[in-house]
Formats: sequence, structure tokens, C-alpha cells
Amino acid sequence: MWPRWLSDALTGKLSLARAFWIWGVGVSLVYSLLGVFIDVEHTLALTVYLALGLALGLLQTVILWRSASNSKSKLLIRLVRSVVIAGLILAALALYVVLTNPGLQLPS
Repeated sequence: MWPRWLSDALTGKLSLARAFWIWGVGVSLVYSLLGVFIDVEHTLALTVYLALGLALGLLQTVILWRSASNSKSKLLIRLVRSVVIAGLILAALALYVVLTNPGLQLPS
């Protein structure tokens, strides 16, 4: 059983504005602020942080996609869904580049 605040978001019961500002901007901001405290030299901490980011990104994608239909503007619905699709494509490309280039590292 999911808490109601999460199940409402996942089933698209939120307004698009609320989904965008809380789940899109708010959650991303908190996640990014947590990243400041991650020691990138510590492999386990970095792996957990990145896995959490992937899970949050997928969660945000589902919430924004489903909440888009609550908008009265057809243009806004199309825009949000287009951005979601573009984000998924870019995320897949980024994963491909990282996984096919094991020597690729962040600058020290």
C-alpha cells in the first residue's frame, strides 16, 4: 500500500501545476542538494545516489505524464509529454555513452 500522497501522484490525480512544482522542481531540488554531500570518491555512496536519481527520474516521468491530462490546454499537454519523451531519449543516450565507455570518468 502506497501513501495517499504518492498514489494520487502516480495515478495522475494531481493538477499539472502541482505535479510540476512539487514533483518536478521540488524533488529535483532536494535531490540535487543531497548530491552536494556525496563523496564521489566513495563508489558505494555514488552508486546509491545515482540509483536513487534514476528511480526518482522514472517516478517523476510517470507523474508528469499522467498529470498532463489534467491540463485544460491541449498545447500544454503535448508540450509536457514531448519533453518527457525527449528526457527519456536523452537519459537512454547518456546511459549508453556511460556504459559503452568504461574509461569515461569525471574530471578530478
